[in-house]
Amino acid sequence: MAPRGLWWNGPVRAPMSPSRPRPLAALLVLLTLTLVAAGLLAAPPAAAAPPPPELRFGSFAPVNAAKYQSLRFADDGRTFFVAGQWRCQIGPRPGSVACQGRPATAPPRTKGVAITNDLQGPLWVPPGTTYRFGSQAGFRAPVLKVGQRITVAGTVCAVPRRNVVSCATNNRAFILSRAWHKFYYPKGDRRHNANPAPKYLPPHLR
Repeated sequence: MAPRGLWWNGPVRAPMSPSRPRPLAALLVLLTLTLVAAGLLAAPPAAAAPPPPELRFGSFAPVNAAKYQSLRFADDGRTFFVAGQWRCQIGPRPGSVACQGRPATAPPRTKGVAITNDLQGPLWVPPGTTYRFGSQAGFRAPVLKVGQRITVAGTVCAVPRRNVVSCATNNRAFILSRAWHKFYYPKGDRRHNANPAPKYLPPHLR
């Protein structure tokens, strides 16, 4: 990307002098130093940090998602699975995923966490709401085992280890364990709940 306020259309040509042309390399060095000093040329951005192991979904074995989907009318096409203490569901709309359960770092009486339509969340689901967890038609959710992942319409969940579950949509994600939680969301977003203080998280997630 061209620096703001600078338009480069073709190669830089060294000005000619009565004696001899200035070497092109020296001119480019001089131009770079001038732009840096003027604040027009920024240093290249640092590489983005790699995702934590819990969100490296390619390392988990895929399952047949059709076996986890309820075809009963009352469930509206939702997909359900069990992962240790967590009872999770994907759908019914793309970018929607939720898990029932409460980490130690969640507010008291929390019922679970949800991402809705990839537009808001992760948000805690408090008691007394109309949010639906689990099958409404008696569908028995299969177990998603440690080391497996399930993908439905761009939403993916995995079980990195016992009693830990991770889920991600295109722009949002969460990792849940008994002792802590970690939320991910777009920069500048306000439609989510907060992460715990770093001291409550494992070192690789701080």
